[in-house]
Amino acid sequence: MTMDTTALPSELLVTPQPLVGFCGLDTARVSVHKAVWEAFSGSLQRKAADRAAVQYKLLPPNYEFPVAKPKRANYEWYHPKGILKRNWMLKHLHVLPSVVVLFQDMEWNDLQWTEKQVQCAAIVQALKNALQERNTRLCLVLLQRAAPLPPGEDLLAAERAASLTNACGITSKMLFILPHTEHLTGYALRLESAFLDMAQSYYALMSKRIRNHRDQLTAAHTSLKIRHQFKLGFVAEMRQDFSTGQKHYFQAYANLDEIRINDGNCLEIKTLAGFLNYKICRLMFKLKTPRDAINQFIIHVEKYKSRVGFKDLAFEHHAWLSTQHSVFAELFCEAIKNGLPALQTQHPGIYYHKAAEYVMKRRDAALEAYAAIQSSAEATPTTIQNPLSLYTEFFGIRAVKTGDLVAEQQANMQLCDQERSYNHSAGIIALLSQAMAQFKIYKCLRFRKKLAIDMAEEYLKSGDHAKALTLYSLMLPDYRQEKWSTIFTDVLLKTLRCSLLSGSVADYIACSVEALSLRHKGEQSERILILENLWQVFQGVPPMPKTQLTPEAQALWTSALASVKSPIQIDLDKVNDVVEMCATFERVQLNNDDLLQLQLIVRVLTDVPLRIRGFHVILADAGNPQNSYKLEALKYFCFPSLTQLRGQKQPDEEKLENQPPEPKNFEKNMRLEPGSYYQLFCSTEAQQFHENTQLRIVRLEAHMGTDQVAALLTCSSNYSRQLFRHHTRSRDLDDNVTINPICYIAPTFHLNTQTNLGHGHDNGLNEEKEVVATKMLVNEYYPVVTTVSNPYNVYLQNVGVHISIPVGLRNSVFLTTDISPGRQKLHSQIQIDVGELSAHGSNTATFYIFSLTEAEIKLQQRLSYTLDVDRGPGGGGTNARVSTPNSSESTPDHEVKSVVQSVAAISPVQIEYLDETRLRKSREDTLTVRCYGDFKFTARFYTMDRKPLNQVYRGENFLLRANTEVVAVDDVEILDSFFICDHNLVQSNYSFKQKKYTNKYSAGEQLESVIVLRTNATLRDWTTARDLDHRGKLEGKAVASKFIKPALKPAPEEPLAPTPPAGMSAYMSKSLVTKIPTTMTIINSNSAVSNALQVANAGVMSNSMQSDDINVAEEAINTQEGIKTTRLIYNKALEAVQGTGHCRGFIKGIYTLEGNPSTVPIFGVFCIRWRRANGKEENESKFVIRGLDIAEPPLNIYCTIEEKMFVKMPMAFKVVLKNPTTHVLHLIANLSISKTDNFICSGHKQLDISIMAYEEKELVYNLYPLQVGWQELPVLSLEYNTKADPQKKDSQNALLDELVQRALPKRVFVLPPLKQQNK
Repeated sequence: MTMDTTALPSELLVTPQPLVGFCGLDTARVSVHKAVWEAFSGSLQRKAADRAAVQYKLLPPNYEFPVAKPKRANYEWYHPKGILKRNWMLKHLHVLPSVVVLFQDMEWNDLQWTEKQVQCAAIVQALKNALQERNTRLCLVLLQRAAPLPPGEDLLAAERAASLTNACGITSKMLFILPHTEHLTGYALRLESAFLDMAQSYYALMSKRIRNHRDQLTAAHTSLKIRHQFKLGFVAEMRQDFSTGQKHYFQAYANLDEIRINDGNCLEIKTLAGFLNYKICRLMFKLKTPRDAINQFIIHVEKYKSRVGFKDLAFEHHAWLSTQHSVFAELFCEAIKNGLPALQTQHPGIYYHKAAEYVMKRRDAALEAYAAIQSSAEATPTTIQNPLSLYTEFFGIRAVKTGDLVAEQQANMQLCDQERSYNHSAGIIALLSQAMAQFKIYKCLRFRKKLAIDMAEEYLKSGDHAKALTLYSLMLPDYRQEKWSTIFTDVLLKTLRCSLLSGSVADYIACSVEALSLRHKGEQSERILILENLWQVFQGVPPMPKTQLTPEAQALWTSALASVKSPIQIDLDKVNDVVEMCATFERVQLNNDDLLQLQLIVRVLTDVPLRIRGFHVILADAGNPQNSYKLEALKYFCFPSLTQLRGQKQPDEEKLENQPPEPKNFEKNMRLEPGSYYQLFCSTEAQQFHENTQLRIVRLEAHMGTDQVAALLTCSSNYSRQLFRHHTRSRDLDDNVTINPICYIAPTFHLNTQTNLGHGHDNGLNEEKEVVATKMLVNEYYPVVTTVSNPYNVYLQNVGVHISIPVGLRNSVFLTTDISPGRQKLHSQIQIDVGELSAHGSNTATFYIFSLTEAEIKLQQRLSYTLDVDRGPGGGGTNARVSTPNSSESTPDHEVKSVVQSVAAISPVQIEYLDETRLRKSREDTLTVRCYGDFKFTARFYTMDRKPLNQVYRGENFLLRANTEVVAVDDVEILDSFFICDHNLVQSNYSFKQKKYTNKYSAGEQLESVIVLRTNATLRDWTTARDLDHRGKLEGKAVASKFIKPALKPAPEEPLAPTPPAGMSAYMSKSLVTKIPTTMTIINSNSAVSNALQVANAGVMSNSMQSDDINVAEEAINTQEGIKTTRLIYNKALEAVQGTGHCRGFIKGIYTLEGNPSTVPIFGVFCIRWRRANGKEENESKFVIRGLDIAEPPLNIYCTIEEKMFVKMPMAFKVVLKNPTTHVLHLIANLSISKTDNFICSGHKQLDISIMAYEEKELVYNLYPLQVGWQELPVLSLEYNTKADPQKKDSQNALLDELVQRALPKRVFVLPPLKQQNK
């Protein structure tokens, strides 16, 4: 083929760079010369960004430079033979340097300086003679060992440099020094810039000379104008002036339009147009104007697309167009790599694809041209040995004399012969592969598929059937999914042909089966032929006679049939309609002793009959997901329509009357007629499957073929409804047959339970005593009686009842089985061992529920027992063949996993095989109990004058008002209520009086208790039990307990483990059962009061019981980990207190070795002892009272007044003032009477008082009441004596007034006189 149309010359494709020649370097023998050469031309240095674009060439000693042509005086009679010579670009790129550099090893202090100078001058003169009439620059570089001294310091160097330049006939600017030291690269960079400046001046002069020639041209010299414009653009590129180069190239391209195109010069014009268009587009991309480049290329192609030239050489024109598109695509790709963005509508793949299309046209035109030449009888071509002899020294001009028809015809024949040797398919495939890569990058997937089909066709035409088959097979699923019937039919048939020619048995069988579908366009006769060829392959014979197969294909089929792996699996879910299969269980749920039956409905969707060896149904067993079960269909019915198939499924009464016929036996290779419905039956015993197992139909299989070669047609069990339903709804399968893809093997649980709740009592109305259940209340032990019975004829062992509390209630609801006094063990879960149950036996299990909150309690009850069984290998039924394949191919993993995930929600019965002969069965149930409240408790603090209290002063008396409301749904009897205060508080004797309660209280009734308290310490001085113990050890005595009942011995100290999460495992919960102490106290948590006393049991109970309530123990654990604590659990509230007085002491809880007391202290516990009406079991409700902030007062005031006052009887009104500070207090006390007719008062009405530190002062007044009823007492006011204590200010008297108002009563009730007094 021609070298002017198939590809652009390499010298055109490279970026022009100035050429610099090096002389005098012997790189093979002198290491210094090699280092110098590598410093300038090394690959690593040339890639550096800071290096100039220069091309270096090492010139041999006797290098011959091109001889300069003689100059023309004018161009008036000059007519060139062509536009552009082939060697001009090569000459200036690789042959004729712009600068020649001579390297010489000369030292300034060399002893042989004179001889070397003479030798150097001779070499320089020889180079000048060789470059005669050339403008090539010449320079001399001296290689020296040491770096030169600054100018003016080395006189010897200056003197010898001057003599050397005079001897060589060069200027001082042409002499350079290059020291070969460790800084050789730096010196090379400086020299390189000098060489580049000299080269720039050379190419500038060259451009000027070309312009002078251009200016001498006339209008008749169009070709010379184009030549000179091209040269000017090329030289501008050499100078890195790309914008100027683009202008010259564009002007040359415009000058081409002035030449009239004919068949003789068409090739030359197109060749030069292609060169210029390439240069223009390349520079446009480089100058960041991609739109202009694309528009220029489109205009260029449109301009020359119709310029074919000689009709016999039309393939040459298509080759040129293909080259133009492929080269532009490469430019486009290079621009994208440099940062140019591309779009789906404009990217390199479009041009690669266009280039491939022109190669296809080139092949067709070449075949037509060759056929035309062969048909010409006069053609007697002469063979030309050298194809290059057809071309001249100019681009696009052949060495054929114009007008010589015989020579032109012979040249055309020679070109046709060369074209025949070109591999068009390889070129098309290479371009299509590049186009596919680009279309993939820009997400044009549909067009990429089209290119893959085109590539497969080229492989098929080239005879590479294996690669064609690979591509067709990859594209088949895409076109099948998109349902392009026409395209898919064409691709399928070509795939079938490739599999036939390549001898691929598996692909041929798969394509043949799919080609039988009616969705593919074709006649019935064609499908019959395909089916006959398919059965030939099944019988081990090639599908076509030997006369129709080539020997190579025959050999391929022989070897392939001998080594085929049968059966060949075909997925009917992907293949279009050939055979429709659907399976269903006859029953959704079966017992273990029932017969498992399945139905398989088959219909042939094509118009040719098929022979099937057998049908199988694959089941997945969730109890053993690694294996699958294969059931073979042995019986069948045949129905011509769905109506008759539906008639077969009639009620049992009608079946008895009509007596339906027995199913037929299924025979191997039975013929299935098109359009008929075949109902096949599979059956096996359900005993071979595990109980509590969900069986699912994984897939269906149909075997087709012979023992030698067979196809396995498989499809999933998922029945897919048609997108468009028939209006009668009688032609759809799911409207006539119930499809059950799942069957559950229900387990047999041998235990029944009956639960009785509450405290049963007789109602006394009937002779037969009726038991009425009570409702559960908070803080009581609620009994639950469960009767476990065995109604089966089996012997059960290890029968147990396990009760557990939900995780959300495990800190407020507890279980126990023992409520004897002093031994109340509370747990979050309990296990009751019933023991053994014989056939039809029963037993009872009793436990108690204890709750701290009102809630609906859903207990989790699990019954379990062990049973002796004979677990032999599962045997199949008499009418079914069951196998357990181990290969993953026959049992897809994803199907089995889906079965396992759906089993858990089917049945609450769980089965665990202990060994080969024993299994454990368990069932979980939910027991719901509603817990109602017992009491609603609120506590508030008041001052002595009955006003709400927000802050307490140390040593101040204040009131605790405890309100209790009965909220129990049943009547209760309150036995007692009392308050246990902290050691730092003191109750008045008035609080210890026994309170009287009625017998029964109903819901809504309220009770109230008022308690007088006083604190002895602020929070900073708050005393703990540890402080008291430490103080007692220092004093040599222990603190005596004044409690009636001594406290229990505390548990030993043990390290505190981090609190586990709420979802503690059952194993850990069981292990904690034996560690729980024998006694425990449980105290309510209320919105108005605190539940801080739960610190007493949180240390142990938090391991198995968690709650959302406030838990001080958890806070202590979270704030400081790893601290040892003492964890105590008590049964009674009194036992939870370390007594230091009557109803007073330390509340035992978690305390650390480094005590960090809370900012809000605990003031005490209020306890209510109660029981149900007519009940015996006593319960105790406890409420923790959180205290207030305790501040240090400036003065403590106490008032003493008689409990009863009588009119006209004197009484003492005593006020005690105590100084709690370390300073002396100076006060002024004033007593004023608002109404003089209420009292007669004696005492100091105004008094100056001085109280020493920590001392007291008593003010005693005698009051004589004059009237009966509520009377206002005299008002006592205190203020600081600022004269005696100047540090005090009048503004501080407000606090004293507040203390007086809080401590002193305002009114008293005066009683009438006593009878004795009246008498």
